[in-house]
Amino acid sequence: MPETAAGPRVLVVDDDPKILGIYQELLSQHGFIVTVCADGTHAVPLLKADHFDVIVLDIRVPGIDGADLLPLSKRIHPEVPVVVVSAYCEPGHASYYYALGAFEMLHKPFSHEVLLQTLSRALNQQEQIPLVLTSLSLREGRDQVYRKLILAGLRKTNWNVMKTAGLLGVSRYCLMRWMKKLGLSTS
Repeated sequence: MPETAAGPRVLVVDDDPKILGIYQELLSQHGFIVTVCADGTHAVPLLKADHFDVIVLDIRVPGIDGADLLPLSKRIHPEVPVVVVSAYCEPGHASYYYALGAFEMLHKPFSHEVLLQTLSRALNQQEQIPLVLTSLSLREGRDQVYRKLILAGLRKTNWNVMKTAGLLGVSRYCLMRWMKKLGLSTS
């Protein structure tokens, strides 16, 4: 687990004071240094001023909404995993949040064990790229896998095509051809 001398640092953004108290108590008991924030607008200065090992982000918060705060946090700290939590997300919305850079999506309510396991995976960077095949065609399956890998690489490199090509082990030209074929754009 990457951590500071005292433990991994986690920023929790949620508008429910009771839930923030539960996060604070539970995560502190498990060795985390917890910073809580009840407003998305107040989270931005915290992200700019401090480093966190993981972020737990509720979607519906006052100020800057979690859906807007997610890509902003990835722009400020692209390497920091963000675990999105919400009671208002449909299963179909998960792909949208993953495309914005979410490490994982948890639907409230969830157990303490699920949260702790997810944070452990996030800290150990065991990224899982979800994939649902929509066809039995090998060509379409390959394209879906390539799309997911390219998007994951672009998110990890803050949308830098050269770095993504290196990360994926292909030439920039090859990556650009695949991006064009798959309808992906960095602009």
